[in-house]
Amino acid sequence: MPKGLDLNRWWRKATCLGKQVESITKQDCWGCPVQAECLWIAIIEDDRGPDHPLFIRGGLGASKREDLWYWSDRDPLRTYAACMIEADRIQ
Repeated sequence: MPKGLDLNRWWRKATCLGKQVESITKQDCWGCPVQAECLWIAIIEDDRGPDHPLFIRGGLGASKREDLWYWSDRDPLRTYAACMIEADRIQ
């Protein structure tokens, strides 16, 4: 796990808390106090499953996270770093 993440009930601090999943945008993630935690959980829990919608987590869509997952040799820490760089780049 990356250093500095607080995974203890992090979702309670999310800017998007209470929003419909389909209505969340990348802009909702910008400045969110738990953007990094959200992104880490999306990577390690692989939220792209057939019973989950493809949605924004940590400022990136599921397809971008998947691309970075494969480019990072399916390593969670490398994927996280690549995703954080990409999220910062598009903000």
